[in-house]
Amino acid sequence: MSWLADTLKTWHEKRVARLIRRKSMIDAVRAASLLELAQRIDAEQIAGDVVECGVYRGGSAATMARVATHSPMRRTVWLFDSFQGMPPVTEADGPGAEDWVGALAYDARKVEKLLRRTGADLSRVRIVEGFFADTFRTVEIPRIALLNVDSDWYESVKLCFERFYDAVAPGGFVSIDDYGTWPGCRKAVDEFFVKRGLNHKMNRVDETAFWFQKTEGGETR
Repeated sequence: MSWLADTLKTWHEKRVARLIRRKSMIDAVRAASLLELAQRIDAEQIAGDVVECGVYRGGSAATMARVATHSPMRRTVWLFDSFQGMPPVTEADGPGAEDWVGALAYDARKVEKLLRRTGADLSRVRIVEGFFADTFRTVEIPRIALLNVDSDWYESVKLCFERFYDAVAPGGFVSIDDYGTWPGCRKAVDEFFVKRGLNHKMNRVDETAFWFQKTEGGETR
């Protein structure tokens, strides 16, 4: 019986992985990193919700939500996206960024469907539609265990850090998907670190994604 149970579990996990892979712009390495962080916040007993800024088709959201919504710590997963395509850029975002404006629009209902199919508890999920400048101020999230910033542009990433960094719990994690790709993203993060006197260790996932753990030693102010 245990052989059959193991076989069915393996089949199910492969099916879920295929569903997520088809709906994600991140590769297997970055997906594995997000899954590990979602598991670590339980293993390390870090209280707080999971927040993603920049959802697109929901692949990374599903990776985290299928774990976090079943956490014994009663987490809510917050998903922020305009679902209207990429917002305008600034000079800080570099060459080529303008070509992406308006791209990557998607239907939030399809994200909800993916979350359901991959095992998330939808009663623990909040999908917040609209541009960050309009939606961030409409919610209060007292504590965050895992913040995934997948927002590409300077102004968007800057808003994410200004609005949510202080809510990240000690020991919580911040993942930044575009830090190694888009200059505006890197600039927004680096400026925030300097402004706040932060020296958290940046851990590299691949050429574009990085994450850090919020520790007392990483805040010098």
